[in-house]
Amino acid sequence: MASEHQSILQTCDRIVRLKIPNLLRLFLNPFVAQTCVALNEMVHFVWPSTRSLGDYPTFLANSGEEALSGAIKLARYTQNQRCEKQQASVETRTLSSRVFLIDDNNWFENFASASIVQSALTTANVATHIEFIPNVICLTTSDFVNRVASTECCAGTVVLAPNLLLEERNEDGLLPQLRAAIETFQADDATILITVVTTDHLVQRQQSQNSTLHPDIVVFDESWTMKQVPFGAFSARHDLYRQWMTKGMSTFHSTTYQPNTISTLHLLKCLEENLPDFFQQLRPSLKPLLVDLQLLRRVFRNLFNPALARLISIAGFDSEDATASGHYVRVGQKRYFDGVGGVACSLRGHNPATWVSEIESMDSARNVRSEVSRRLYSLTGLQHHVPAVSGGAAVEHALKLGLIAQSPRSCIVALKGGFGGKTLLALSGTSKPSYKKGLDPLYPDVLYIDPFADDAVEQLKRTMQAVPVALVQLELIQGVGGVREIPRTVLDYLVTARQESGILIFVDEIQTAMFRTGPFVRSRELSIEPDLLTIGKGTSDMIFPFAMTLYSDRVHSLLAARGTTLLSMLHERYGYEIGYRALLNTLQRNDIDDTVANTKTAGRLFQESLEAALAGISIVKQVRCFGLLIGIELQLSGTLMNRIGLNAAQLYLLRMMQHKRFPLLMGFCQYEPNILKFTPPLTTTRDEVERVCRTISDALRTPSFVLLATGFRALLRGRK
Repeated sequence: MASEHQSILQTCDRIVRLKIPNLLRLFLNPFVAQTCVALNEMVHFVWPSTRSLGDYPTFLANSGEEALSGAIKLARYTQNQRCEKQQASVETRTLSSRVFLIDDNNWFENFASASIVQSALTTANVATHIEFIPNVICLTTSDFVNRVASTECCAGTVVLAPNLLLEERNEDGLLPQLRAAIETFQADDATILITVVTTDHLVQRQQSQNSTLHPDIVVFDESWTMKQVPFGAFSARHDLYRQWMTKGMSTFHSTTYQPNTISTLHLLKCLEENLPDFFQQLRPSLKPLLVDLQLLRRVFRNLFNPALARLISIAGFDSEDATASGHYVRVGQKRYFDGVGGVACSLRGHNPATWVSEIESMDSARNVRSEVSRRLYSLTGLQHHVPAVSGGAAVEHALKLGLIAQSPRSCIVALKGGFGGKTLLALSGTSKPSYKKGLDPLYPDVLYIDPFADDAVEQLKRTMQAVPVALVQLELIQGVGGVREIPRTVLDYLVTARQESGILIFVDEIQTAMFRTGPFVRSRELSIEPDLLTIGKGTSDMIFPFAMTLYSDRVHSLLAARGTTLLSMLHERYGYEIGYRALLNTLQRNDIDDTVANTKTAGRLFQESLEAALAGISIVKQVRCFGLLIGIELQLSGTLMNRIGLNAAQLYLLRMMQHKRFPLLMGFCQYEPNILKFTPPLTTTRDEVERVCRTISDALRTPSFVLLATGFRALLRGRK
């Protein structure tokens, strides 16, 4: 393999060999803390004036674009909160929500909007500009300077493309004018400045040129990991960042694969190799985080996520070293069966021992991408794809492709209870209003229909007749929405509607694909032929962040007719060779292991064993098993815990972790926390099934007074 790939595999080998948890949120990850220290120092190093503003805590993402989306969300949230407190007028709110992307070289191409070829459209006078995120305005530096001079641009958020901060790339003499315009813009306290930085800014920094600039939010892209591993981040002024770290907001902008070890560890390795002088200055701050647990807790809390740090303390996972291997996580001498596994990422557990050798053994002359495409076509019926770095990114790609293909149709119909993700456009498929609070304006042309309503099909029919629907977005089983299966009548109608009105069917299988419910994709088993389909989670094999957006020949033809640059851009930006090899490796293993049969067998055994073990427990309402995507619905409204305002479901989960014979990690559905969620490895054994069911049964039979004591002890741990 190429030398750059060997560097990544060395990082992976270290993780596997040392059994370092990778996709485990309850891990007090020292490499995450080290990364946050490094990025905070980078901000101060590039812009010395920011030192007076204090630390810049960091949010980790899987790409520069994901990080930019999060940065804009934070800026808009801040602006909208200010307007709400001031009871600002509609006009002021509109001006404050504006985002100006300053870009001379198409760095932000296809981010907030896309262009299509006018001549490719048969309908006269159709706009060639498709807007994904409203009130985002792309400007050249000249346009921005002129707007500021005419006072047209003194409210809102400005985002500077990375090339604008490097003096040698501003040969037209605009640099002094641009700097003056930025300073004028920042003079208004109601404005926010976001800068996107690459590794060039450390190599070519001119302190005298940047000393007066103080960005509010700094976005880091994939260049920091040499574009070898998916990575992105934004660091923000503490007073901005802390808004999302309050109670109920700590997962307001989160992402599938972060935090993880592979990207943070590889980032640190790249810094050491490529920027040795800078890294040497950091070393005294980084090394103690590997040995001083108290310091690690403090830095993790202050520079990354205080709510997650508290949760880790409550779980007791911050008291001793943690390792992860196979189906288990070990903290000190205690071993936990991991039934969360990155929320459906786990195929064969943590750190598969043979993963690196499997990837290395692939013939270097082999066309891995072509073979992946061929196998995916055989498994899904879809011949085309674009790569992604997370489930949310894959969904966002699907929505962009669908809207471009169907232009001038613009309406998205999303089924309620679905979860598309938390990036700016992916939020269109996320029906829960709480995830969108304070982020307006978002993509406006979205209609939500409850698929479980008695008249769901009639609502869909009326919608198809009334508006130009471009696509319908759905999950066959709503993972976040309660592990519920979409009614067959709704699916059958959508197939008919496609034939009659030409809509696209977009099936999100981020949680149901990769053999999670039995077949590779559930849509194939249900004889649903989607136009767009997303897969993720298990594509990582718990090692390398990766996902896919697949699409049909029909969509491919429509995209070709519109001349979009989006396809080539996505392949170039996210086509990680190791990601393709990881996916191909999983597909090849299925040639030997009958994963479909194994998953279905384990799922049936869980259904039978859970129903037997939980019989007679009054709070258990229903058990739902779809292969190894499992939900247990609890009825907690009349319990003592509920009446006194405690979260009984989370206390039951804590009891499972504290089980004496077989401690268990289990999750819950974000939309409905009273529904416990279980996504164990696909290689779970019969013995493990039986032991898991006993643990769940014992925990759910816990008396109320014992639960109260459990909660009190956890609260004390969380406060340390």
